[in-house]
Amino acid sequence: MKSAPECPRCGRHSIVQESETRWTCLNCNFSKNLSHHSSRQDSRHEKFSDSEDENNGWFSIFILAGMLLIVMVEVVYSQDLEEQSREPLPSAIALQHFH
Repeated sequence: MKSAPECPRCGRHSIVQESETRWTCLNCNFSKNLSHHSSRQDSRHEKFSDSEDENNGWFSIFILAGMLLIVMVEVVYSQDLEEQSREPLPSAIALQHFH
């Protein structure tokens, strides 16, 4: 009798095949759709490795956060420039007092 594959989330050997492409852990309810993976049945470790999917998710979050930060800095910087252009320069104020 073969033992069940190890769950990537909880580490227990309680993965069961629900359908031809869906595998689920009975312990922690981790579920993975493997329809995009190859149909090889021998490489169970490769099928349950979803760290690549998680890394892509984190990468996207960091990219979006960086873009948001850049936009926020640009907005604040442009507001500072607008305020500075409205205020008269100190040298212009001094010249007005001499006339």
